Amino acid sequence: MKRFGTVKLESSQTKDLSKATCNLELSGRLKSFFVASLLLVLPSTLWALDPANRAVRITDDVATDSDVGVRSGDFIAAPIPFSNETIGSGATLGAGYLFALPGSKTSGIGAGYFGTNEGSSGYGIGGTVNFNQGRWTVGAIYVDADLNYDLPISGSFELPLTQSVDGYAIRMEYGFTDTTKIGFGYAFADSQLSLNSDFIRQLPDFLQPDLHILLKRLTFDVVHDTRDDTFYPSSGLLVTGNFSYGDVTDKILNDRLTISDRNYGKGVLSLASYNPVGRKGVIAWRAVMCGAAKEAPFFDGCGVGFVDGLRGFSAFDALADWSTSAQIEYRGRLSQRFGYVLFAGAGGGGSGLDSLSFDRGGAGYGAGLRYRLSKQNRLDYSIDYAFNDDGDGLLYLYIGQRF
Repeated sequence: MKRFGTVKLESSQTKDLSKATCNLELSGRLKSFFVASLLLVLPSTLWALDPANRAVRITDDVATDSDVGVRSGDFIAAPIPFSNETIGSGATLGAGYLFALPGSKTSGIGAGYFGTNEGSSGYGIGGTVNFNQGRWTVGAIYVDADLNYDLPISGSFELPLTQSVDGYAIRMEYGFTDTTKIGFGYAFADSQLSLNSDFIRQLPDFLQPDLHILLKRLTFDVVHDTRDDTFYPSSGLLVTGNFSYGDVTDKILNDRLTISDRNYGKGVLSLASYNPVGRKGVIAWRAVMCGAAKEAPFFDGCGVGFVDGLRGFSAFDALADWSTSAQIEYRGRLSQRFGYVLFAGAGGGGSGLDSLSFDRGGAGYGAGLRYRLSKQNRLDYSIDYAFNDDGDGLLYLYIGQRF
């Protein structure tokens, strides 16, 4: 099947607001609040949501300016059209408000809604607040979505599924220094998964092959961040180690039978570097390694294009227990409002570090345009087009930089 488009809404913060939908790991992307609106595009994002992890970082002169405060914040709204082979074509409508408390990093609140021609829809609301001279950050997000999509099983065979997701995530973060912090999070999700079939829906409830999933997840991460800016860094490093422990209960036959009650662990290591080139250029690169136990549900595993933001791959194309990838990008400015990027990357996956292969991944490359939504926070509307080594092309529309 030809891949004609995909959209991932991720941010340039530490995330994110992290990625109940299909994809997104928040460990270096968009604004907390905006992720609440935009993460709703692919069905596994909820489990990656770590909203506070994306608290926006601003320079000291802005943070201590007498005009900084809730009333002098920055309101942002943007429609995000998308075409995705997994859930169809549609649009996400997101709106958020960025502000900074005196002496602290940027905070934000926001909401978003999406709908597709295949009947998928959902909404999210959340935000983060940074206070106490930037030492503390707290965040929360709530999402509710109904999704219709095809899950690749083997070769060209796909399983038509319908999934309802209702859940929330909360997070607290403490900075020991201006560059080093730790965070703790908790997420809960209630998801109903069943075959998308008119025949199945006509059966009595107790005969329908549905799967009721309850997920509880604890997350701990360590972040070392020396970037000069969060939305558009031009120098510095971002090193993140994210470790999570989840408990999953699976029930079938209208909750009459528990088929699984299992625990699993997952870890994601990420290193990103930003280096100025000339007066307006930036070279950015990122490497990601992910490992998850075999007991992890498919929507909280690893995979190229799934946890690393690597363009050129749909969310479910390369799911794996382990994956690793690297990507590089040149960012240039045409004017105060317009910019462009050139990027390339590659990655592989497998059942372990000793079995990583490009057969479960590959290479991708492409180019993109940037339109600056907020000059004050250097926040861009991004449009990227990527090709992979199979010759497929994918379109990405999102807010912020890819990483």
